[in-house]
Amino acid sequence: MSSKRRIHKLGWMLALMVLALVVSACADPQTEAPAADASPCTNSRAVPDPEAPGLVADCNTLLAVKDTLRGSASLNWSTQLLIRQWEGVTIKAGRVTSLRLPNNDLTGFIPPALGNLSNLQELYLFDNQLTGTIPKELGNLSNLQWLFLYNNHLTGTIPKELGNLSNLQGLYLYTNRLTGTIPKELGKLSKLEWLFLDDNRLTGGIPKELGKLSKLQYLALDNNRLTGSIPKELGKLSKLEWLFLGRNQLTGTIPKELGKLSNLQRLYLDNNRLTGRIPEELGKLSHLQELYLGGNQLTGTIPKELGKLSHLQHLNLDNNRLTGGIPEELGKLSQLQELSLYDNRLTGRIPKELGNLSNLQELYLDDNRLTGGIPEELGNLSNLQRLYLHENQLTGTIPEELSNLSQLQGLYLGGNQLTGRIPEELGNLSQLQRLYLGGNQLTGRIPKELGNLSNLQRLSLDDNQLTGTIPKELGNLSNLQRLYLYNNQLTGRIPPELGSIDTLYLYGNESLGCLPNTFPVNREDMISNQEEGMSFCDAETPTANPTGSAKSTPMATLLSEGVDQIDWENLFRYAAVSVVSTLQ
Repeated sequence: MSSKRRIHKLGWMLALMVLALVVSACADPQTEAPAADASPCTNSRAVPDPEAPGLVADCNTLLAVKDTLRGSASLNWSTQLLIRQWEGVTIKAGRVTSLRLPNNDLTGFIPPALGNLSNLQELYLFDNQLTGTIPKELGNLSNLQWLFLYNNHLTGTIPKELGNLSNLQGLYLYTNRLTGTIPKELGKLSKLEWLFLDDNRLTGGIPKELGKLSKLQYLALDNNRLTGSIPKELGKLSKLEWLFLGRNQLTGTIPKELGKLSNLQRLYLDNNRLTGRIPEELGKLSHLQELYLGGNQLTGTIPKELGKLSHLQHLNLDNNRLTGGIPEELGKLSQLQELSLYDNRLTGRIPKELGNLSNLQELYLDDNRLTGGIPEELGNLSNLQRLYLHENQLTGTIPEELSNLSQLQGLYLGGNQLTGRIPEELGNLSQLQRLYLGGNQLTGRIPKELGNLSNLQRLSLDDNQLTGTIPKELGNLSNLQRLYLYNNQLTGRIPPELGSIDTLYLYGNESLGCLPNTFPVNREDMISNQEEGMSFCDAETPTANPTGSAKSTPMATLLSEGVDQIDWENLFRYAAVSVVSTLQ
């Protein structure tokens, strides 16, 4: 008999055996499959105690879901290994009470059969690559206290059946791809303390039923697509410490009832579409450390009551439509580290009381309509790293006291109406990386002391009325990448030491001398300088980059293709400009 016919016959024999089993099962409903198939954990090494039927059932459940859950990952679950030694499995009182498999490279699905683990208290599957939906069967886990499914690739909606988990204390579903609305049934979780649904794609409104979660301490719904207003019922959550609703599409006003959250430490409502005034009742949040309301459409004035928030460390009201002055009461916020009020419509003077904020590290007041001078008291802010006052209507001189800001990394004063000289004391700011003074009415010379700023990367002195020569000491700034000196009244020779700066803008200085022939000229900034009438200091070809890299000169480029490829017209024009410059 041929091998093909033997295989064919064997196939028929197997088919007949399967058919016989099916007929037998249908003829006698009481007939069961062999015990080893129906209950692999019975009398196995995994559960050696035959008097633990509950554990046998849990064992069988875990083995049944193993492949679905793990995907391409490995799990050591086996009948040949004691269940107490299985990865992530905890046994108490003869039942599985905890399943912890975080960061385990799981790539499968969450099996609905996990809902059969009736004594489960903890389910930790976070930081994996699980896909699919959250099974509604998890709502059967009446003893579950902690459900951690965050940082996966879960899709679909949040099952309303999770509202049946009467013992749940923590629900962590953040950083997935969940859609749909937040089930109002979650408002029945009377023991819930932690609710994190942030960084998903949830839509719809915030259920007012969440206001019934009397034990809730942390509520994070930020970075979704939620719409509608903020329910005033959230003001009933007397134990709440964190309220994160930012980066959604919420509308309406900020409920004054939030001022009743006496234990609140962090309030994030930023980057929504909120309108109306900032409730003065927020000044009653005596434990508040962080208040983020930026990126909305809030109007009205900044409530002076915010000056009572003695524990406040971060106050972010930027990118709104706030008007009026900056309350001097903000100078009482002794713990404040960040004050961000930029991009509003604030008027009036900068309060000198802000100089009392000894812990302040970042002060952003730019893009407003502030007037008056820069208070010298700001020089007392010994921890300040960033001072942004640009794009206002400030007048007066630059206080030399700013040189006391030894930690300062960014000083932005551009786009104002400042006058007077640039204080040479600014050269003491050894940590400074960015100095922007452009777009003012500054006069006098550029202080050579600025050459001491060894960490400086950006220097903008453009669009002023500066005179005198360019200090050669600026060539000492080995980290300087961009130097903006255009549109001033600078004169004299351009220091060859500036040739190593990546971007150099000098145009608009009519009496400035020629470009040193050591300068590379194929960069955009050098070309623009030539277009403004600047030329090289002699008729010779500027020195090519010795490495032959991208900074080779135009002359070298003209000759690099061979004589037949030379653009003779541009060559003679280049030489003519250089000769005229030399004669001048």
